[in-house]
Amino acid sequence: MSMLGIVGNLVVILVVLQRRHTCRSTDALIGALAAADFLTSVFMVPLPTPLRVPETWLGDVYCQVVYTSMPMWVSVDASIFILALIPIERYIAIAHPLHFKRLVTRQRVGKVVALTWMAAFLANVFLFFVASAKGNKCTEVFQSRIAQIISGIMLYLVQFLIPAFIMLVAQALTALVLHRQSGRRLGENSKGNKLNPSAKYLVARKSVLKILFVVVVVFLISWTPTQTGYFLYNLRVLPSSYLYSPLYFAVVVLGFCNSCANPVIYTIRNPEFRKAIRELFISKTSTSRRTALFSEKITGDTDSTIYNVDV
Repeated sequence: MSMLGIVGNLVVILVVLQRRHTCRSTDALIGALAAADFLTSVFMVPLPTPLRVPETWLGDVYCQVVYTSMPMWVSVDASIFILALIPIERYIAIAHPLHFKRLVTRQRVGKVVALTWMAAFLANVFLFFVASAKGNKCTEVFQSRIAQIISGIMLYLVQFLIPAFIMLVAQALTALVLHRQSGRRLGENSKGNKLNPSAKYLVARKSVLKILFVVVVVFLISWTPTQTGYFLYNLRVLPSSYLYSPLYFAVVVLGFCNSCANPVIYTIRNPEFRKAIRELFISKTSTSRRTALFSEKITGDTDSTIYNVDV
C-alpha cells in the first residue's frame, strides 16, 4: 500500500508540474495534497525496531520522532487540512466568481498551504511530552488522566471533526448555490440543449462537485474509525492495550488507504487527468494547448464564465 501511495501521488505531482503554466488554484491545492499524501506514503515504510533504546536524550528523541511516527502524522494532518481547503476554494469560485481571481491566487494558496503544514506540526507537538525512553524501550505516558482527556478531545476536534465539518458544510453550500444557479440558467434555456454554453456551464460545475463529493466520502470512510478509536482511547473508554493492537493497526491501515485513493479517483473521474498522464509518458502536446486539470477558466463576467466541461 505504501508503494501504491508513493507511485500514485508522485504521478499526480508530476502531472501538476507538467501543467504548471496553466495551473490554477485548485490544481495547486491538488498538487499540495498529493505532496502531503506522498510523504505520508514514504513515512509508512516500516523501519527496523531496535532491541534496546538507551535512556538518554537521543533515546528520547528516537521515541518522540521515530517510535511515535511523528513525521508521518504531521503529513497526515497536513493532508487533512489541505483537503478541507479545497471545498472552500470551490465554494468561493462558484458562489463569488467575480471576486475569485482577486481573492484566490497561487501565491496566497502557497502561503495558506505553508500555514497548514505549520498547523499540522503544532497539532503533533504533544508527542514530545508524552513519549520517552524508559526501561530500555519507548513508552507513551500522559502526565495525568485529565491531560490525556483534554489532548484527546483537542486532537479529535482539530484533526478530524472540524475538518470534516468544514468539508461537509462547504459541499452543502456549494450544492445549494449550484442548485439556484441551475434553476436560473435552465429558466433561460427551457429546451435544455446540452450543446449550449449554459448547459455546459452546469455540467462542468456539477462534475467538479461530484469529484469533491467522492473525495470527501472516501476521507470520512477512511479516517472515521481511526480517529474515533484514538479519541475513545484517550477518554479511557478503550483500554490501554488498544494502542498498537491488531485492531488499532487495522483501522490505521484503513485510514492510510485515503492517501492512495485520491489518484485513483482523479484517474476514474477526470478525463483531462487521464489525458495528462498519457502526455506525461508518451505524448508531446504543446504547452499552449494544455488546460487546467481540475479548475475552471473564469472570465470577468459571471454569465460568461467558461468551464472545462470534462472536469
